[in-house]
Amino acid sequence: MINNQSNRWKQFLLNEGNMPEIDAWIQSLKESLSMIKPRSAKESKRIELMKHQLNEVRRASNRLHRENKNLREENNLLKEQEQVKE
Repeated sequence: MINNQSNRWKQFLLNEGNMPEIDAWIQSLKESLSMIKPRSAKESKRIELMKHQLNEVRRASNRLHRENKNLREENNLLKEQEQVKE
């Protein structure tokens, strides 16, 4: 896991600040959560709650990606219509 994070950090630096997609961040967090071994029932419930919240973040992210894609397509259509009018 440390090597994976180290490699991602190097990749970030080599890309000169290009941020990775949110999906990569979510996947990394999901992997990190799955590696945590709870020592008590309380910790176990907290981890389950974090996993649930992470799934909700993933769903919201996917919804935003779809909306963004739709808006870009609509924007392109409007630009094309504007060019046709000219």
